[in-house]
Amino acid sequence: MSLMRLPKGSAASWLSGLLAGLTLLLIGLFTVLIVRDYARENTAARQNLEEKGSVLIRALESGTRVGMGMRMHQMQLQALLEEMAWQPGVLWFAVTDDAGRITAHSDPQQVGKTLYSAAMMRELGIGERERWRRIVTPGPALEIYRQFRPQNPAGRHHMRMMSRRGGDCFASTPQVIFIALDASELDATLARERRNMIIMLCAAGVVLFATVSALFWFRRYQRSWLQLQEANKRKEKLTALGHLAAGVAHEIRNPLSSIKGIAKYFAERAPSDSESHALAQVMAKEADRLNRVVSELLELVRPPHLSLQAVDVNALITHSLQLVSQDAKSRDIDLQFHARPELRLIQADPDRLTQVLLNLYLNAIQAIGRDGTLSVAASECEGQQLKITISDSGKGIAPEQLEAIFTPYFTTKADGTGLGLAVVQNIIEQHGGTVQVESTAGEGAVFTLFLPMNASQKDRQG
Repeated sequence: MSLMRLPKGSAASWLSGLLAGLTLLLIGLFTVLIVRDYARENTAARQNLEEKGSVLIRALESGTRVGMGMRMHQMQLQALLEEMAWQPGVLWFAVTDDAGRITAHSDPQQVGKTLYSAAMMRELGIGERERWRRIVTPGPALEIYRQFRPQNPAGRHHMRMMSRRGGDCFASTPQVIFIALDASELDATLARERRNMIIMLCAAGVVLFATVSALFWFRRYQRSWLQLQEANKRKEKLTALGHLAAGVAHEIRNPLSSIKGIAKYFAERAPSDSESHALAQVMAKEADRLNRVVSELLELVRPPHLSLQAVDVNALITHSLQLVSQDAKSRDIDLQFHARPELRLIQADPDRLTQVLLNLYLNAIQAIGRDGTLSVAASECEGQQLKITISDSGKGIAPEQLEAIFTPYFTTKADGTGLGLAVVQNIIEQHGGTVQVESTAGEGAVFTLFLPMNASQKDRQG
């Protein structure tokens, strides 16, 4: 399906979803790149220090000649360590035997002391390749170490040699070289990169939050727009019905009066047990039903004129229940209502509200049939609103019918007009309120009316 063939609302939803998805994808890629760059910078900075340490170690090995006597060799190594310790970024050099005893150090006072214990030396895993670790004493540093392999004049490494001088014999034992490089600059660089990474991630988070928020508000706006469109369509239908009703009602009601009068005339003249009498009764009943349809249609579409006044809700509900009490009693339906004296008076049209309640009562009684309960409750809720609930123990409303019950001429009853609930919604909306319904098939229905405490006349076209 091409984008041009999509309805306007569907195209906007599709494009908004696509844009949000692309934005989230880009944010994800951006986040991955930021974290990867930080890790790469971290590794590169550390490798620079490692390479510097490795170069310095090789330089020491090259500058140390093992072809000379042991004493001269040690003196030369000590001099080199002291001299190279002045290199920028170098904290100290140390050469130890495999037991951790210092044989040469950039600080001569450390010679002969123990740098690390023999157990620690074993844990370091010293070998022919450079290894590193972070130390914090006396300051942040990167310690690089490996076996120390001095070169002879020909450039070959000697790990062990023998020499005789004056009858003395000595053996060069395996040695380990340690170099501590200042890691403060490395830590500063890493802290700066970490700070930049956090800033960029926060920026990405802000963009993500903005994208999600924009999508949420767009969806909310779209729902509101669709509801407004539906309300406008409904009002257009009512306007069309109004024009139709205004033109047809007068033409229908006059003949209906004549038909009903003639039906009553024949019913009175015919024997009560005759077929003519029964047909005349049916004719009169159908005339009344048709007249009721016309009246409800006019009630639905004519411009409302509310007579607002202070209304006692408890008295209004009690009075409306009395109007249906005989019908309910004949069907063994229990009417329940507990007045609440603390309820304040509201500004409303009592006749129109009575009509609303009667329509809901009659629907509930018809849904119950026999042996049931019809309950009414009233309370004040937040936002200066009055809440009236009408619940019944009837057969309920099927889920697929809930959205259509307020549509004019929608009915599930054989003799229904389909206008009762539309009239209810119209009157409540003219008071500035709303109607909600909850129902489960087979478990009854609950209609909830929300009315402002201080209603004002609403423009039905607005």
